[in-house]
Amino acid sequence: MKYTVEVCTYTIEDVLAAQEAGADRVELCSDPDAGGTTPSFGLIEHVVETLGIDVAVMIRPRGGDFVYSPEELLIMERDIRMAAQVGAKCVVFGVLTDSGHLDVHAMGRLVAVAKEHQLQVTCHRAFDVASNPHRFAQQLVDLGVDRLLTSGQKPRAIDGLALLADLQKTVGEELSIMPGVEISSNNLEQILELDVKEIHVRNVEKVTSSMQRGANLVMGADDYDETTRVRIDLAETTKIVEAVKQKEN
Repeated sequence: MKYTVEVCTYTIEDVLAAQEAGADRVELCSDPDAGGTTPSFGLIEHVVETLGIDVAVMIRPRGGDFVYSPEELLIMERDIRMAAQVGAKCVVFGVLTDSGHLDVHAMGRLVAVAKEHQLQVTCHRAFDVASNPHRFAQQLVDLGVDRLLTSGQKPRAIDGLALLADLQKTVGEELSIMPGVEISSNNLEQILELDVKEIHVRNVEKVTSSMQRGANLVMGADDYDETTRVRIDLAETTKIVEAVKQKEN
């Protein structure tokens, strides 16, 4: 079986590390503290034009919930077109109703724009906070969505194995079930036993900033540590990719 390893990235440094580790695809995002929002045009274009790795672009205009205004949906449509214009392969989005179900109308609009530009569509972890997951997954199939990124509605994919297995059994032939969240070399074998073809990983390490500060000020929230940052853990990501490739042989 051929597997796809997708690495979640927030910076060009992340992308370079993912590529060095042997990732098949990167998901490009901004704002990790919000769980991922739409990245900059410059980052998308640079990665597509210079690195030659498949790119999935997060389409999420803000953090918070997944209920979007008409204006936000128009922005998302524009961002999908922009991603297509610079050569992305896939876009990633999800839209819910106030009652926590899939917003079929809004989701259908966005899927139509993506398919008009020959883009694959991933529904992101809006699914993990939604009601009635089995109905939700079937609706994604009906809309023509290509894959579902999910932790099985649990904090970690390893804790959501039951739902992940059920989804793979019921809709996995029509919708690629892509487990994600805290997948590591230690639990990878259990994830792959689900017979999924794709996994989504983000393994990070914290590094200290080399910048000397002239004043003890912060640009963001008072409790945000601007003296450190996180980046892809190259060693762990490489270990995961190599283990997956060995599984193929």
